[in-house]
Amino acid sequence: MMIVLNNKGGAGKTTTTANISAQLASALHAAGSTKRVLAIDLDPQGNLGLDLGHQGKPGDDEGKSIIDVVEGTGGLHIIKDVRPNLDVVPGGKNLKRITASMIGTRSIDPRREILLSLAQALAEVAEDYEWILIDCPPNLADLQHLAAVAAEYVLIPVCFDQGAIQGLEGVSEVFDVASRLNPALTPLGVLLFGFDRQNLRKIKDEDGEVVGIKEVGFLAKKRKEISEVLGDSGIPIFQTVITRAVNVADQCRKHGRVFAELADLTAGADWKTHAKRHQLTLSSESAETSAIEMEEATAEIISRALELEAEAYA
Repeated sequence: MMIVLNNKGGAGKTTTTANISAQLASALHAAGSTKRVLAIDLDPQGNLGLDLGHQGKPGDDEGKSIIDVVEGTGGLHIIKDVRPNLDVVPGGKNLKRITASMIGTRSIDPRREILLSLAQALAEVAEDYEWILIDCPPNLADLQHLAAVAAEYVLIPVCFDQGAIQGLEGVSEVFDVASRLNPALTPLGVLLFGFDRQNLRKIKDEDGEVVGIKEVGFLAKKRKEISEVLGDSGIPIFQTVITRAVNVADQCRKHGRVFAELADLTAGADWKTHAKRHQLTLSSESAETSAIEMEEATAEIISRALELEAEAYA
């Protein structure tokens, strides 16, 4: 189980959660597996519903079932088959009530019981899922703690601005609280998100073949800066960088598609007509690049999670 967390908004948490969830589900479906992926939206904005296309459709309870779990009045409402092998617990405006709910008194130690409530609800369905991913909101500590107590791993997207790096530093506060109830919580790594493609230079051999990528300019500076913030924590920065593609992100959210699905859409015969009619400047190459980057990031992230899992059981 993995949470996607940064205390800064706009760091790529929701986009990362949607794309990794969809890619893992697609891989399971292609392999003929009966296992599934569960994506959970803990953000009152509910933008995971936009990215996966289920917001406002039948079954979208805008986070009510999560409230039920926290208040002890019901279980999780899971929307089945948002994609083949992909289920979702929707978030939304109802989650704004969580902070008030945290003050309730259902036992001698109410905060402990509440913080464990999501973990207990997920334990009841965990056998059905190969992976569970939770999209965490920024700057809402109670919801972040709720997710962290339930999780095994924390993925931390960090974008190009200073605020996102400060958000990275704030993640340690979530660890401090959650680790008291969940000492096994482990940082998975940092994913660099939203950097300009011009900061990636291709390295070619004598025959002109691309043999590698070199980071330059602002990206190289930020990787070094983030490394210094992480210090000797042992938290890695993933090599894959998700570069900025405003048009791709905009069209993904409008169409309720992830990068790979948008790449397929833009490669279709009708896309040029559609793009011209709606005055879109999005190219199929741009969408495909974003899809490839996210695919590579997903492979790297899951590889890291499996390594940590093997070490834990060695």
